[in-house]
Amino acid sequence: MRYLIVKRSDKISKKVSELIINKCTDYKFTYISENEALSLKDNDKIDVVFSIGGDGTFLRSVHYFHKFNPLFININTGTFGYLCEFKIDEIDEIFPRLFQRSINFKEVSLLRLDKYKFNEDGNNFSLVDSYFALNEFRIASINEATVKFDIYIDDTFFECLRGDGCVISSSLGSSGITKSLKGALVDNEIEMLEFVENAPIFNKKYHSISSPFVLNKDKEFKLTNFFHHSFNVYYDCESLRISNFDKNDYISIYLDKNNKIKILTNPKTNYIEKTREMFLN
Repeated sequence: MRYLIVKRSDKISKKVSELIINKCTDYKFTYISENEALSLKDNDKIDVVFSIGGDGTFLRSVHYFHKFNPLFININTGTFGYLCEFKIDEIDEIFPRLFQRSINFKEVSLLRLDKYKFNEDGNNFSLVDSYFALNEFRIASINEATVKFDIYIDDTFFECLRGDGCVISSSLGSSGITKSLKGALVDNEIEMLEFVENAPIFNKKYHSISSPFVLNKDKEFKLTNFFHHSFNVYYDCESLRISNFDKNDYISIYLDKNNKIKILTNPKTNYIEKTREMFLN
């Protein structure tokens, strides 16, 4: 079994990393460094990715290594670690399960953003780039200028949004930036999409839904007819600037059933209890 470790740079995470390596050595697992893993080809195999840190460390590990289809094991060494399944004192419980292949895991679909350009022949669109996120994609203006674009859901026109942008998140992402924008907090066992506007313009002439909108997991968002040719996209711990975006170009955001990650589950983890501890205590 081949494994790698993605860790935060603090002393506790480094100490836990050393403990993991020693445990894996006892079980004859093969260690791969992050640098080695980054140079591997997509069809190479990594069996397990240990994420040691907090939610940010886990998101980073997913972005870099989900293409290898490993089992992610998340160990919290931070303050809370809402997305992390295991605490430091539960590490010993992981390895017998791995060695005996008695693995209970959950699969989570990744959000996907596809960027399409309108062909000069005027007939078709070409897929230019694709990006993946676990939590959310956030469309935002540049230099605080108002963004304006049309939103379609499953090819049905929904609204023209004018404001600071919007967030499209998964249930896992509902506890992050989506919640801070007054979105709904959704049980992470429910697969769905949530749409939340960010500071929309609302007056007699322009108005929008101005409410979180939770949709079936099979829905697809299409954003097009952008007033500005450039805008920012933030996704999990990453960001990109889209430039030279013509009005006929569009981006599509949806849950990709063909790109899922596997997360080792901890039977002791209580989602409701963690939610109460994070937001109420």
